[in-house]
Amino acid sequence: MIKRSVKYLLLTSVILMLLTACTQNTNDSDVSNDIKEENYVPVEIESIKTDTLLEKATVNGQIYPSKDVMILPKTPGKVSRINVEIGDKVSKDQILFVLDDEDIQKQVKQANAALNAANKSYEITSEQIKNAQINFERTKELYEKGAIPKSQYEQAELAASEKALEAAQAQVNQAQISYDQLKEALDNTIIKAPIDGIVSSMNIDEGEFASNAQPAMNLIDVDQLYVQINVTENIVSKIKEGQEVSISIDSLSKQIKGKIDKIHPASDPRTKLYPVKININNEEQEIMAGMFVKVVLQTNIRENVLVVKGDSVVEKNGKSYVYIVEDDNAVQKDVITGLDVGSYIEIKEGLRENEKVIIKGQNYVEDGTKVKVVRGDK
Repeated sequence: MIKRSVKYLLLTSVILMLLTACTQNTNDSDVSNDIKEENYVPVEIESIKTDTLLEKATVNGQIYPSKDVMILPKTPGKVSRINVEIGDKVSKDQILFVLDDEDIQKQVKQANAALNAANKSYEITSEQIKNAQINFERTKELYEKGAIPKSQYEQAELAASEKALEAAQAQVNQAQISYDQLKEALDNTIIKAPIDGIVSSMNIDEGEFASNAQPAMNLIDVDQLYVQINVTENIVSKIKEGQEVSISIDSLSKQIKGKIDKIHPASDPRTKLYPVKININNEEQEIMAGMFVKVVLQTNIRENVLVVKGDSVVEKNGKSYVYIVEDDNAVQKDVITGLDVGSYIEIKEGLRENEKVIIKGQNYVEDGTKVKVVRGDK
């Protein structure tokens, strides 16, 4: 009997232990469920606001002088003196180089002598005709009175004619033209700068023959430069003449502003790109022609529009939506987006100003997920 009692007590103890264990497991499960109910997703939020969005495009370009003037002598000749070198700054009308003028000087003297002779001949002829006209008036009176024959009258009339004076004047005019042409040729032996600028190239040496078919040198105006860029058709339709642009010159570690001066109406047939000319100021003459630059163009502007962080917009099944926080829950909002500049996106429909948009953690929530704001506007 005692052994049975002991066995009974042992069995009872085991059953009680099992029941206790089951009870504890049941309580642990309830606690776990309670913890799960308390779970949340930490998120960062930002209040939706109005702002201005700028869409930009960066295009490579090169700097050119606004004026590049070829210097050609009007009269070919041997170079007797050069007054400048490559890189020299020159002023308008400054003498650049001089051609040998010995032969032309002789021709000018001869032409001047011929002109003086023609003028003297004209003066003599003019005086003779004046006297002949006076004589003709006397002869006419005598002829009308019948005192002299008709032949004498006609001879006096012919002597008084101004045809000889007209011929003398023609000789003067021709002599003047010859003299002026040679004088101009003499003046053209002195070649002057037509603009203020810098000597950018030189193709002559003293003693060599300077032709009027090939530039002797080039002058460039570096006070006003321009940038040449070429843009695609999807950019050219978004820019306009007079628009300000930002220009980066890496070689000078310099940022400057420029204005679009000319947009070509047709694309280059080879590249299919549209040339664009941008004027820049270079009064300090720090920038040099030939430098390469990067031009930042504003291709789209949206002012006073609702914007959200670009990462906050989720794309799914061809639709766009964001999550906002309401009463510690994530609420899905379908939105219609507009301009996307990467960091921010325009919201056309679906949100109101000051709504709290989840900008971090949005990929870990669904509509109705419990969230806790750990960073951002609260």
